[in-house]
Amino acid sequence: MKKVTTNYIFVLLYQLLIIITPIFTMPYVIRVLMPENVGIEAYVSSIVQIFTAFAALGMGDYGRKVIASVTRKQDLKMEFYSLYLVQSFFSVLVLLIYLVFTFHTNQYQFLFFINTLVILSYIFDITWFYTGQENIKNIMIRNMVVRLGSMIGIFCFVKNPDDLAMYVWINAATLLVGQLVTWLPLLQQLKGFALDWSKVKKHLKPVMTVAIVPIITLIPLALNKVILGNNTSAMEVGFYNQAFKLMTLFVVFVTALSTVMSPRMVKQHNGANKEDFAQSIYFSFRYVSLSTLPLVTGLIAIAPVFIPFFLGTAFYPSVLNLQILAPALFFSGLAGIFGLQILVTIGKNKSYAYSVLIAAVLSFGTNILFISWWGSYGTAVAYLIFTMMTCVLQAYFARKYFSIKKMMRQIFPYLTACLIAFGCEFGASYLLVGFHPIVMMTAQVMVGGLAYVGVLFLLHDPLILQAWCWVRSNFVPKTQKERG
Repeated sequence: MKKVTTNYIFVLLYQLLIIITPIFTMPYVIRVLMPENVGIEAYVSSIVQIFTAFAALGMGDYGRKVIASVTRKQDLKMEFYSLYLVQSFFSVLVLLIYLVFTFHTNQYQFLFFINTLVILSYIFDITWFYTGQENIKNIMIRNMVVRLGSMIGIFCFVKNPDDLAMYVWINAATLLVGQLVTWLPLLQQLKGFALDWSKVKKHLKPVMTVAIVPIITLIPLALNKVILGNNTSAMEVGFYNQAFKLMTLFVVFVTALSTVMSPRMVKQHNGANKEDFAQSIYFSFRYVSLSTLPLVTGLIAIAPVFIPFFLGTAFYPSVLNLQILAPALFFSGLAGIFGLQILVTIGKNKSYAYSVLIAAVLSFGTNILFISWWGSYGTAVAYLIFTMMTCVLQAYFARKYFSIKKMMRQIFPYLTACLIAFGCEFGASYLLVGFHPIVMMTAQVMVGGLAYVGVLFLLHDPLILQAWCWVRSNFVPKTQKERG
């Protein structure tokens, strides 16, 4: 468990850096580039995302599982290169198709050309190798350095609305550099090249099955935004996209858990250690509830103050977008448990793909319907429906591996605590009307956080008590411990 904890800390630190850097750069970028250019960037990115989903090929989930399953060191090189050959073949094919698209498009052609670097970064993406080996520390440190370089580049070179292309280039180039640096330790570790064509053929079918998932998720993630832009305006896409970006920043607490837990659960399941496998599932229920439910209610409570202050009053329509999207954090967290930690781990790739497909089709239909009524709010509702349906369907397919009653018992204390905290946050916003936004937000976060942790202490929550014991053992002086 020590290795899992260390890996989790480094993944979380990197993911928190992903949160922190936009907090500094996003308000600056929005004010410098202006809402219309921000909307253009969101529109271009949503189309590029369609190509990257094909380039990624779902290798992150499947490759991580295969590498975690390798028990003999001599097989590691063979498995890696067999997987990477499949990935690179399809990624290069997508790159060629993307270049044809870029040379034939008339609108925003230069921005699309710059984003060629994004497609290239997916060709060199091998993070699945490190996560499968539970060797995350070094790779995360390298990515942190690259991320900080991106932030510095934005402040140094993006100065006015004409710098939109520079902004796109900085983001794309640093993404590519971040992938390239991961190859240095890998080449030192594997030392040489090995390939088994029978293994390449063996991986083709499961890779293609898992690859359906990121391709399908293009519907709620990218295609719905393209439809929104075609039916409304680039500015309306900007309102939705900024709220969506803010919401997804906090998904880090969920993705960090799945990244670290999945390889360990593969080993537990393959080793027939069913009791530990089940315990890992219920730990994940507790953790997802502990981390995402207060974020959901916190974002809903703080959005009316946070959005105008953080993005500017021009983005006030993003307030309701963010409030609608916030519950998707919790449903995405549960879907990560049902889908990645259970279905993919036990090899039910088809069930995993079917659940996402059904939810995406439903999201697509509701998006077309709701856009005509509510504009960007309709797209937000469609995305929330996607995460809810994905969660429900994957829970159904994984139902043999957990108890719904036991799951609800794990979730209920956190739901109770966050509802009480939400009431406190809501009350603080009324009491502090007219104060500076920073004062209001600080008060809401502190009051809500104290209420949430306080209720969980009263309920003797095991995760909070464990965290408190760790704090006492590491930071409280010995004399104070003896007095306590």
